[in-house]
Amino acid sequence: MPAFKNIAVVGGTSTIGQALIKNLLTTKGEFDAVILLTRDPESKTSKDLAALGAETRKIPSELSAAAIPALAESLKGVDALVSVIGAAGLSEQVHLIHASVQAGVKRFFPSEFGVDLDLHAPSIPFVGAKVPIRQLLRSQEIASKLEHTFVENGYFLEGFFSPFFNWQISGTSVAVDIAGTGDVPVTVTLQADVARYLAEILRSDPAISRNKTLKFEGDRFTWNQARELVSNAVIHVPGVKSSFSTTYTSVEKLEKRLETAQGHEWVQVQLLLATARGQGLLSHNHNKLFPNVKPTGAKEFVAGLVV
Repeated sequence: MPAFKNIAVVGGTSTIGQALIKNLLTTKGEFDAVILLTRDPESKTSKDLAALGAETRKIPSELSAAAIPALAESLKGVDALVSVIGAAGLSEQVHLIHASVQAGVKRFFPSEFGVDLDLHAPSIPFVGAKVPIRQLLRSQEIASKLEHTFVENGYFLEGFFSPFFNWQISGTSVAVDIAGTGDVPVTVTLQADVARYLAEILRSDPAISRNKTLKFEGDRFTWNQARELVSNAVIHVPGVKSSFSTTYTSVEKLEKRLETAQGHEWVQVQLLLATARGQGLLSHNHNKLFPNVKPTGAKEFVAGLVV
């Protein structure tokens, strides 16, 4: 039986959050409670998860310092808190951490799910908001009271093959603009598989993941290899005329573009640069810890994009 019996998820209406909650609920009675912490228990997604067996607890709309007492109340009885908060709320996890300590939570999983943060954060400003969270969890003040687990998975597989990463895929019409030379490998993992690994961590011996960084990898490839995967999938659609165009943008041009980029583009260019510089590749993975998880590979995923 899992050592963590009462699991709470904040950001549980996200893709990873929903998949995690549904996974944890698949075996009836395995956990005493699977709890969705939500600002809106009346939303359709919240109600759908509740119908599957999740307990819903309302939390303040703003996760501020003033909200810590209310957050601690919502966390009463929780053994492990998994945060799947989006980019805009990453810094607010500080208050979740302090609330977890007050409530006696045993383990906190911050919302990370990306590249090797310790190694690459200084050169990828976009991920900078995650750094203070790691520092706080590792601090003597917190580490003596609250365990942590960091999960890294490279890029999301769905995100890589999307317009955000310069892919335009419409049936058998494809265009891609590749960052750099296209010969640098990158790690990608499907969000549903990230959720499956999280679920297995929660089911496993806590010592395996206590105060550790675990890396999981759905697949790895270069941009050029990804281009070939898509090209082959498109070409092999019987009786359908296909079109495929490829362009390349050098690292130097991306660096120049970053100088004036703002908002969405500022984030996009940083992540494109990271892939071209090799910062999107995990040095190793811990997939073997959970052999029952068979992550979706790029070839399988791409086959579904051109159907």
